[in-house]
Amino acid sequence: MLYRIVRPIAAVALSVFYRKIYLTNTGRIPQDKPVILAANHPTAFLEPCILACFLDRPLYFLVRGDLFKQDFYAGLLRSLHMLPVYRLKDGGYGKLKDNYSTFEACHNALAARKTIMILAEGRTIQEKRLRPLQKGTARIALGALDVHPDMEEVYIVPVGVNFTYADQARSEVLIDFGEPILASAFLPEYRENASQAMASLTDVLRERMEQHIVIVTQEEDDELAEYLHLLDRTRRPYPLFPITAREGSPLPEEMRIAGFVNRLDGAQKGALLGKTRPYIRQLGQAGLDDRAVGGKNYATSINAILLLLGFPLFALGYLWNYLPAWLGRHIAATRVKTLEFKAPVRWGVSIAAYLLYFLLWLIIVAIAGAWGSLLPAVLVLFLLGPFALYYQEFAARFRKSWAFQRLPRQQQEALRAQRGELVQV
Repeated sequence: MLYRIVRPIAAVALSVFYRKIYLTNTGRIPQDKPVILAANHPTAFLEPCILACFLDRPLYFLVRGDLFKQDFYAGLLRSLHMLPVYRLKDGGYGKLKDNYSTFEACHNALAARKTIMILAEGRTIQEKRLRPLQKGTARIALGALDVHPDMEEVYIVPVGVNFTYADQARSEVLIDFGEPILASAFLPEYRENASQAMASLTDVLRERMEQHIVIVTQEEDDELAEYLHLLDRTRRPYPLFPITAREGSPLPEEMRIAGFVNRLDGAQKGALLGKTRPYIRQLGQAGLDDRAVGGKNYATSINAILLLLGFPLFALGYLWNYLPAWLGRHIAATRVKTLEFKAPVRWGVSIAAYLLYFLLWLIIVAIAGAWGSLLPAVLVLFLLGPFALYYQEFAARFRKSWAFQRLPRQQQEALRAQRGELVQV
């Protein structure tokens, strides 16, 4: 029941929090079949929330067992379709025994043709690489086939979760689904040597997942890859509506650029970084970004008029929504030390703050007895929040384009020449 209530609220919040969410090749997920979605884990909990909100089916999740220590929270999490998985550090070998009941619940869910999502890396880390996979996905899939001999198949769908900037709001999410792996192909080996079969299936899963993830092989190449991605994103249209899309994902291009960096030798990487780093730093020092140099010019008279006309609505929306929006930003910036938790905490706190804020205004409307006059005004002011967000982004594009146009022509041409040399690489 709680899952159905929370899902639409979370979907609206995600549609505001992100600029664009691409979910490509969802047709590869079998319908009305036992399915495991095996995904990588770049943020604390945003990727399962995104899939739960925008896929056409309810999902069941495996999460850290230490979150289930108190009965109240355990009941709350279970009502959200979450099941505990205990690690050795969550309570020693005694707690590991509790996993048997979780595995049994997963087996029964698969037998009932439900869909389980597993974060296959087993830990969250924000990097453009796939960490070693845990064997839990294989254990659950093969275990389900073993204890339910009437099941013909368990379909393991590799899922690649990619963010343009995983720690930031208003970034893009690029999720792609691979062809299902048939767990039954490993069942004979499982019945002879369970450990070896799980290792074999895990190796295949890793190979399949890597085909849908932006991977920069060496950590020291992250800076160069990010600069090249930034240049390429300028070339793409600025993403707007609809927020979710099933096609047109830039993921293939993001993967191509990462692959290009991986293939360079050390000298080539050093030379290219020596050109890109000064260019990016010059932009920062001038208060610009790459779109101001190589993208569309937003500093036009028409756009200036639009900004002037829209300012009153922006001011209303900004001031009305400032407090709950500020609270999420503030908590994430001042209380969260782990990078992987910054965006999720900001999003979660903002949802809670907005719900309380909206409830407060409902109480005010009820006390005033002005349902017919005050309530519509309150709703409109809340809706002006997303408008204020888009206005700010549009104004930022205008301001940076204006700043670039005001540079001496010689400096403009120098920056364009630097950029032109880089995008030809």
